[in-house]
Amino acid sequence: MSSRGVIVRLFRVGCAVAMLGLLGAVQAEAACTKVQPGWLWNYDGAINEKYRIRMTLVFGAGEIDGVYFYGSQLRDLRLKGRIEQGSRLFLEELDATGKVTGRIEGQFVTRDPKGRYGDSELACEVIVGTWSRPDGTGRMPVYLSMEGGTAGALSRRYASLGVRDDEIVHRGAQKFWRAVRSDDRATVAASIRYPIRVMLDGKPVRLKGPDELLVRYEVIFTPKYREAIAKGLPRNMFVRDEGAMLGSGEVWFGADGRVTALSNF
Repeated sequence: MSSRGVIVRLFRVGCAVAMLGLLGAVQAEAACTKVQPGWLWNYDGAINEKYRIRMTLVFGAGEIDGVYFYGSQLRDLRLKGRIEQGSRLFLEELDATGKVTGRIEGQFVTRDPKGRYGDSELACEVIVGTWSRPDGTGRMPVYLSMEGGTAGALSRRYASLGVRDDEIVHRGAQKFWRAVRSDDRATVAASIRYPIRVMLDGKPVRLKGPDELLVRYEVIFTPKYREAIAKGLPRNMFVRDEGAMLGSGEVWFGADGRVTALSNF
């Protein structure tokens, strides 16, 4: 072999070793030891990089309960499973009768392969794994990153708002969200609790009713703001005493599902 061939071969071997080292770092198993039965932990991510999902997990002693939904469907699928050795996650997707309709197998990793957490060493923040049918076919990659946690229960996520039926909040949020996406301005205006404060030309302005909002609609709901709202998921949202939060706080909803705050700045 020529000296040039040896150099090329050594370079390829070196690249392969480096890549294996990188993958090993990404897939290193973390120790997720949460036991918080009174807390809901939301994860955002995707299956097969194109099916957007949000998952909520409740970490109990020895078992996990949860739900997840597809962004295109906004309908909960029940989850039940466990963590083994502090890092390996096993979840079964169940239908209304308790029949297993899918499985998610993954692990909590110490480094985020998408770089969201930089070089921070992680514990429960990122899940990497696969989804499959009950018989193991149809395997697709899964990636999930923790969005946040709040006190509550799966059956009453918005109890801190005095809500007995979470679907009241979900129906209102989804109605508003769809109206923004389809430019249904009348429905957007009717979905808001007045008076409401918005930012106009860098100054807070108090709007007393839907007519005042509609006159200023294009200034309030700019293309950038509408895009940010559309990226949010109007289901199983982060919640605190002030309301339920869409996306990164672009919109807040009250106990009746109506908009209580617009963060259009």
